[in-house]
Amino acid sequence: MIYLNVAPEVVAQRIEDDRSRTRIVTSVPELTEWQAQERNGLRAECWKHHGVFTTINENLETPASRALERLKCMLKDFQRHNEDVNDKTVFEVLEREVENHSSWEKVLLIDADKTLSPCDTGKMFWQASNLRMKSTNDPLKTLFTDQDYSYCSFRQATLLHEEEADAFDNVCESVAAQVNMYQEMKELLVREAQTPHVGAVVVTCGLRSIWEKVLKRYSLSHVRVIGGGRIEDGYVVTGEVKGKIVDDLHTKGLRILAYGDSTLDMKMLKKADEAYVVVGDESSRSTSMDSALQEAAAQGFEFAQIILSDGAKPRLDRNKLPEVTLDASEMDRIFKPREQSLTVARTSTAKLLATVTRDAALRGHKLRKAHEDIGHYLAMEYLSDVIGVEEVDIMHVQGQRTDGYRFRHETSTMIIPLMRGGEPMAFGVSRALQTASFVHAKAYADIKQDLFIGKRTIILVDSVINKGTSVFEFVHELRKEHPALRVIVVTGVVQANAVKEGDLAGMLIKDNNLSIIALRESENSYTGKKGTDTGHRMFNTTNLD
Repeated sequence: MIYLNVAPEVVAQRIEDDRSRTRIVTSVPELTEWQAQERNGLRAECWKHHGVFTTINENLETPASRALERLKCMLKDFQRHNEDVNDKTVFEVLEREVENHSSWEKVLLIDADKTLSPCDTGKMFWQASNLRMKSTNDPLKTLFTDQDYSYCSFRQATLLHEEEADAFDNVCESVAAQVNMYQEMKELLVREAQTPHVGAVVVTCGLRSIWEKVLKRYSLSHVRVIGGGRIEDGYVVTGEVKGKIVDDLHTKGLRILAYGDSTLDMKMLKKADEAYVVVGDESSRSTSMDSALQEAAAQGFEFAQIILSDGAKPRLDRNKLPEVTLDASEMDRIFKPREQSLTVARTSTAKLLATVTRDAALRGHKLRKAHEDIGHYLAMEYLSDVIGVEEVDIMHVQGQRTDGYRFRHETSTMIIPLMRGGEPMAFGVSRALQTASFVHAKAYADIKQDLFIGKRTIILVDSVINKGTSVFEFVHELRKEHPALRVIVVTGVVQANAVKEGDLAGMLIKDNNLSIIALRESENSYTGKKGTDTGHRMFNTTNLD
């Protein structure tokens, strides 16, 4: 419904000028009250039935000709716009951005309000508008209470902004000037500007114009903002859209680090490869976020929290929502170039561990135990650097709670031994990542898809990689369902030819989210049989071929 909102002064003048018929003279205050009751009643009725309502103003600042142009634009938009068109438009904007940055390996996907800053710019916009109009109305609060955070409600929010069209840019400028970014988030984006292989995109359900102005004020105009606010933007951003953006970026093989603060970010946080909840003052936090996080945890999803407001308390118990600090070491981890696809241990410890496994006299339980020790060593020494760590609460021996650490998103990690040879080493990896899930498999098809829900890292374990066929086939099938899930292969020995030529070598070059950690690399291309086969030796089945 579109309401033609002619200024009361104009209506009163028209009544007075009309000599063709008898009209009741009505004062400007009476007309003002009449129109307000009419608008409010019609708006409430539309919102009640999940319809949209807007006004087209006609006054001295907006003459009839300009009002007519706005009406034409609105009618055309109403005719063509729906959720499918909305998604298509968002993806087109995103595609242009990614095409312009072909060097990206990972993307920081960041919410705006209460994530980049403690401010709620939507609320600030209407406070500034009301100050100008001498009103106390907060239409967004009423809207989202009546309609929840749906596509329809965000379209309605856009129309509310259109009603403020004449003053929109000035109000946005005024609000942007009052927004102070968190220092840590500013430093994150400054560092991103200096790192070609990492990109940053701000995705907001709020007003794109405000955040573009804020970023410009902080000399961060290079950061793309995906957000709506006006019909001319061509789209709105909902919680569902944020999740679809992650899906689209994953199809391009990009690794996603997501930062958000509210339930509108949950789709994005669940689908990202790393997910961080920004925590601000308790008085301004999303009141429904804690229960949403509890529910997500019950479904198998893990998030970490970043506390940015001084003195703010954690959202949940740090064992349920581990804490990460955006300090120098975390920045280094985020912006570290892609790990070389193959990491081989070159330490004295590695040489000692490898010697045990090559001893022909060692077999059965003792050999399995040696492989378990290798798995534990590779996890503690190398996986910890690749994956990172997060803070949790532990009980100190002196009786008080203190800081402890575990692998980043440990409960969202799945350890998969390629049976049977990979199992002993996988037990050692599991000893290091004690809250990670453990799933036996010989091929990808052996694993139920439900087990991948919430998983951010897969650790594939095999005792020896000869030609690399088993690993290649497993990852090839996995990529059909999970194109950007991080996969780290842990092995005792990798044959040099397997990572220099052939299918696995090609996959390592093309797949930014696949890497191998090996105790040693062998130039010997011999494939063991019976007494020389590692699996047979570990399980005392050397009589089999």
